Amino acid sequence: MSRASHAATFLAGVTVAATLRVGAAPSDATDRYRALDAFSQALAYVSTEYVDPIDESRLIHDATHGMLAGLDRHSQYFSPRRYTKLRQDTEGEYASIGVVLGPGSVDDDDPGAQPWPFVDEVIEGSPAARAGIRPDDRIVAVDGEITAKDGKETREAGAWETRLRGATGTRVKVQVWRAGDKTPREVSLVREQIKVPSVAAEPVETGIGYLAVRRFAEATGADVAAGLTALEKSGNLRALVLDLRQDPGGLVDQAVKVADLFLDDGVIVTIRGRRGAVEEEVAHKAGTWPAFPIFCLVDGGSASAAEILAGALQDRKRCRLIGSRTYGKGSVQTFFNLDDGAGLKLTTARYYTPSGRSLEGSGITPDIEVGDFDSVEVVAGAPPATSGGNTAAGGASGAAPVNGATILDRMTDDPQLARAIQEARRVLGSK
Repeated sequence: MSRASHAATFLAGVTVAATLRVGAAPSDATDRYRALDAFSQALAYVSTEYVDPIDESRLIHDATHGMLAGLDRHSQYFSPRRYTKLRQDTEGEYASIGVVLGPGSVDDDDPGAQPWPFVDEVIEGSPAARAGIRPDDRIVAVDGEITAKDGKETREAGAWETRLRGATGTRVKVQVWRAGDKTPREVSLVREQIKVPSVAAEPVETGIGYLAVRRFAEATGADVAAGLTALEKSGNLRALVLDLRQDPGGLVDQAVKVADLFLDDGVIVTIRGRRGAVEEEVAHKAGTWPAFPIFCLVDGGSASAAEILAGALQDRKRCRLIGSRTYGKGSVQTFFNLDDGAGLKLTTARYYTPSGRSLEGSGITPDIEVGDFDSVEVVAGAPPATSGGNTAAGGASGAAPVNGATILDRMTDDPQLARAIQEARRVLGSK
C-alpha cells in the first residue's frame, strides 16, 4: 500500500459551515462580560508592559488557539495561511508542483546529510512527476532558501509544501537531492492546477478488484463510482477489496455517499448534536451496486469518516473487515470561516453506527484480525483479466491507478492485503 500523505493527517470527519453562527446567550450574561473585561485587561497589560514589543493580533490569535485547544483533541483554530491550505486539501485541488512532503530526518544512506524534508508522494502527471522527482527525494532549498541547516529544519515540512503552492503559471526553483548524489540538482518548475485523487482502483486478478480510498474529499463519492465502473468494465468486480487503511477521514457526506453505493436501505450513520438534535443518514435503493462480496481493509490509521463507512458496512453484514482495530474517532467537526481568513474546526456532534455503537476511543474490531507483520501464505493467483496491468481502472474519471508494484507483487510484504485476496479467492472459488 502506498504511504499515506502526511498532509492528509489534517483531514478529519467534518462538515462545512459558511459563517460563524452565534448560539444562545449564557445563562448569566454578567459573568460572561466580566470575563471579557478581564481578558481585555490582560491583553492591554501584555501589549503595553511586556518586556519586548509584541503584535497584538498575534496575541489574539494565540488566545483563540488556546480556547479551542482546551475543548477537546479535535477542535482547532487555524491561522489564515493554514486554513487556506486545509481547505485546499479538503477540496482536493490546488495549484502546485504536485508533491507531498514529509518531515526532515537524517537519511540512513548518508548520516552526514541535513534533515531536509523528503518527498512522501508525487502526484501522477504533475510538474514534479514530469521533472523526474521521485518519492524519498530530499528538498534541499525552495527559491534559494535552504530547508535545513546545522542539523535542524528551518521550517516544518508543511510550511515548505505551502511554499511550493501558488498561482497557476508561476515558477518555483527547487533543489533536489537523491541518495547517491554528490550534490543537489536544481529544477525550475511551473505551478499548475493539481487534482489530487482520493481514490485508486486497479484489478488484482480475474474477477477481483482493488479500490483504495485515501481520504474523503469533495469528489470521493463520484471517484469511487468511477473506479467501480472501470473495474466492472474490465471484468474484475465479482469481488472487491476495499482498502481504508491509513485513511484519516474527511467529509462525512462523502463517506455516506460511498456507503450508499453498497447499501440499498436502512441507516448508514446517526449523528447526535447539541440540545438533543438527531440526524439520520439512510441508504437508497437507486444507484446501489450489486451485492458482490466486499473485503474491507482497516488499521489504526483508519479514522472518522473511514470508520463511518467501515462501521456501516460491518453492521449491515455487507462486508468482512480485515486488519487491525481502527483509530476510534466518533465525533464530527464543522469548519467555521472567520472574517480575517482564519477558521475554526469545532466538534459539533457525535456519530453512531447503525447498531448504535459509538466509536470514540474504542474504534472498530475487524472480523478477521491480521497484524502488519503476521505471516500469511502467499499463493499465486490468476493474472489480471486485462493486458493493461494496474492501469485498467485508472482511465476512469477521478480514479487513479496505484503507484509502484502491482497488487500481487505487494502481497509478499502486506499480510493484510494478502489475507483479503485469499478470502476473495475462497469465496469466488466456492461459487
